[in-house]
Order: sequence, then C-alpha cells, then structure tokens
Amino acid sequence: MNRGEKRRAKRNSSGAVWSLAAVGALVLVALGVISTTKNRSGQSSDSPRVSDAANPFAGNSGSTNLSSATSTNEFGHREDEEGGSDAEKAVALLTTGNEFLADGRFEEAIRHYKHSLIHDPAAEDTHYNLGIALGRAGKTDEAIEHYQEALRILPDYADAHNNLGNLLVKQGKFDQAIEHLKQSIELNPESASNHNNLGTALARQGKITEATVHFAKAVQLMPNYLDAHYNLGNAYVSQGRIEEAIAEFNEALKIQPDFNPAMIALAKARQKAAELRK
Repeated sequence: MNRGEKRRAKRNSSGAVWSLAAVGALVLVALGVISTTKNRSGQSSDSPRVSDAANPFAGNSGSTNLSSATSTNEFGHREDEEGGSDAEKAVALLTTGNEFLADGRFEEAIRHYKHSLIHDPAAEDTHYNLGIALGRAGKTDEAIEHYQEALRILPDYADAHNNLGNLLVKQGKFDQAIEHLKQSIELNPESASNHNNLGTALARQGKITEATVHFAKAVQLMPNYLDAHYNLGNAYVSQGRIEEAIAEFNEALKIQPDFNPAMIALAKARQKAAELRK
C-alpha cells in the first residue's frame, strides 16, 4: 500500500472529520443570480465529509470540508509543546490549526498548518486545510498552491478538486475550474453541493444547458437545497422556461420564506409570464 492509499484508508476509517459552515455568494447570470452555497437549511450535503460550499466568489475557499488527522493526541495542543515524534507534532499542530480556523482566527490557523507541514510536508489533509484558511484570509493564489499540492499527493481527493475549482472560478479561469469540478463529481457523484458548484461554473461560462443539468441533479440529491433551487430557477429563466422557473423560486421560498433574491426573481418571472400570456 503506497502513502496515498494509507492516508485514504486512515481518513476513511477515522470518523475524526469535521466541517465548517459556509457563507454563500451570488453571481449574476442571465436574468437571475447564480448562487453557490451550502444548503441553507443547515443540513450538510455530503456525509461524512460535509460540504462547506464556502464559495470563492465572496473570498471563501470553496465547498470545503475540514480534515482532521487521527492521533492519540487530544484537542488543545499548542505549537510550542515539546517532545513526541514528528508525526505527533504534526497532528498536534494540525489539530490546533483546526481550532483556530473554526474560531475564524485565520492567520493563527495558517501559522499552525505551516508549522505542521514542517514535520510532515506530505500530509495532504494539512495542505487542504491550509488552503481553506488561506482562501478565507483572501490569499487566493497561495490557497490554490496548497490545494494543488494536496492533489499532487492524493490525486483522487474530491474535496480538494472542488475547492480548487471554486477558487479558479473566482479568478475567471473557467476551463480549469470546470475540469476540477467535474473531477470532484466523478469522485463523489452524490454530492449535491459539488453539482451546484459545477453548475455555477458552467453558467458563468454561458453554458446554461449544461448548468441546468447539474442544478437539477443537486435538487434531486437534496430536495431542500435552497441555492440549487434558486440557481435552477434562474437557469430556467435564461432558457425561457418561465413556468418551471416560477416553480423553482417557489420551492426556494418554501425552504426560506424571507430569501429576498428568490422573492425578487419570482416577481420578475411572474411579470414575464404575464407578458407572454398577452
């Protein structure tokens, strides 16, 4: 078993994976707004690696899932603790970095992750979490480098493909972004948020027909996924499928009645439908 296989086995068996809630962002597409966020109902879109569709359009890191390495160490270790093997020090620093990231203390999280990599430079999860922290700190280029390094170590790291794709969308590098987002879905086809993110990238590139397929898949996988319903409605508007768009906006408002973008989009769609009936 090679290093990557061992790490995959360790991560799959650990149960020590936890995630951060995400803040969504809106992207203008055609007559509506395409949104890439975590399901706003509060439920996670993937299990056990939950999607933090902390989407990059607002300076976040993408549909992120915070990884935590397994160890006999408990939470609370600090980087200045002495003793232990390099592996134990790396895990202690990773654990503390995760705590800082959860608290929104991004610079401290970054510092701990980087120190952890001194002890274990080939830890793909640490590169991945460092990418999250850097993305949230607005350091997009550096975040991309660490997602790329995580993928160099473990090419089938679905969440790293997803997060990297989202950051590339932020930079307007749609072809590269779509390539990584498609990889994330090939590796994790049941992820509603990954389908929503790919739909967003395709819509940003003007490929509305393809985007519609992925938004529809997202709501199929997660019927209470607010943003996917909203995005699907906007995709339908772009295609002139107004009645279907109205239905999707209504679904979004059933999930969150005060979701103002859907209220605005619904009013416009109803006005358009009335004009078409004249």
